[in-house]
Amino acid sequence: MPLFKAKKADQPEPEQEPPAPTVGQGPTKKGHATPSRREAEAARRQRLNPDLSKREIKARERQVRAVENRRRYAEIDNTPERQLMRDIVDSRFNLAEIAMPLLLVLMASTFLPGALRYSMYVFWAMWAFMAMIFIDTWMVWRRFKELAAQRIPHRPRKGLVMYAFNRQLSFRRWRTPPPRVNRGEKI
Repeated sequence: MPLFKAKKADQPEPEQEPPAPTVGQGPTKKGHATPSRREAEAARRQRLNPDLSKREIKARERQVRAVENRRRYAEIDNTPERQLMRDIVDSRFNLAEIAMPLLLVLMASTFLPGALRYSMYVFWAMWAFMAMIFIDTWMVWRRFKELAAQRIPHRPRKGLVMYAFNRQLSFRRWRTPPPRVNRGEKI
């Protein structure tokens, strides 16, 4: 390229590359000051143990407790004796399933103005129904003991009567863990 000649219009001007850094030149600036040691340690502590409000702390603790409870309940519910008891209760119709709605209706009927003369009969009907529920629970327990002696001998049976009763009281679709067997199935 001659020094004193005019440029030609048809030739594009070559692009210039930025100058390469020389060996002795350091890195470019980062745009902010280096934090002091105290600031760096405070930031690190904040990441590890964040400052939370009381509401956030309670929410985290509640979440941790819920996870721990689910793990513990799953561990307890997966024992063979509880599985057998659940299968026995879920394989049949239990009177206790309809206990709460029926007892609520019977109790509400005592408040009707024309039903005062029948309230004593309703009272005895409630007691008779509760007796039938306890007989039903006793039959479930007897059946469980027979099957447990065959299938899982020498396993503890402590607390299983109340477990069966509580499972009988809940509606089938709301039972936890959900039923594994259908009604009428052989255990």
